[in-house]
Amino acid sequence: MSRPLILLLALAFILFSQNISMAQGDETKIIALENLWNQMQINHDADAMAKLLDSGFVLTDYDGTVLTKGQFLASIRDKSTQLTVEVSEDMKLHRHGDTVIIIGSTHEKGTEKGKPFSHVGRFTDTWIKRDGQWLCIASQLSLIGK
Repeated sequence: MSRPLILLLALAFILFSQNISMAQGDETKIIALENLWNQMQINHDADAMAKLLDSGFVLTDYDGTVLTKGQFLASIRDKSTQLTVEVSEDMKLHRHGDTVIIIGSTHEKGTEKGKPFSHVGRFTDTWIKRDGQWLCIASQLSLIGK
């Protein structure tokens, strides 16, 4: 094998390794953002949540209700719902360039207008990388039957 070819292959391997490392870093960041999302909901921190959401964000809730970014943020500000548990688990990421679809399970527990509730479900979130920042553009929740 010629020396230039060996150098070219070595360079390609280094670039490929860096791309894998960057992708893994992005995936770690998105999982961290998902967990931060849960804390923002518990703490009613709609201002911080707004920074994670694309302007065209849309949420399809457990009951089929579709919420815009503004409506979702209003629901976070609403203190008539108090979450005591908001946990995401079993998250699996599917990357397609600057788009990541994450699927996982969720458990929510708390009170809504004084009445206790507990939801166990699945979620699908779609994140896009825009100007170096990951933003959630869509979220869908569904209940798991008991």
